[in-house]
Amino acid sequence: MDSHGKRLGDGSLLAQDADEGLGHTVPVATYNKVFLSLVVLTFITVFAAYQPVGVIAHILIAVTIAAIKAFIVGYVFMHLKYEGTVIWASVICPFILFFLLVVGTLGDLSVKESPAPAIEALRSTAMPSTIKAHHE
Repeated sequence: MDSHGKRLGDGSLLAQDADEGLGHTVPVATYNKVFLSLVVLTFITVFAAYQPVGVIAHILIAVTIAAIKAFIVGYVFMHLKYEGTVIWASVICPFILFFLLVVGTLGDLSVKESPAPAIEALRSTAMPSTIKAHHE
């Protein structure tokens, strides 16, 4: 039995670990906290989207909040909380690679006249005037 919750099963079935049984139980309060934190982070994302900080900052803020939310979901729902270092390494390495790829392309944005010509064309034709005024 682990210290994070009661043990499920007695370890007699093939699907059960002899020391741990069927796995971990997570208290309902933990799920409620995760739900609340995901809702709060979603509101923060929406609030940040309406701030006049620029396209690059919007992207970085949204990706950072999404990464935090992904970590919370993985930590609780995928039981990463109970895993060893090999599993953690296999989860963290893609995040590091993603971060390096995003940061590596930010230099391109600083030398271009318009960071996203397709978005500028879309704004000029398809966006209602209220949205255009907000994003300018």
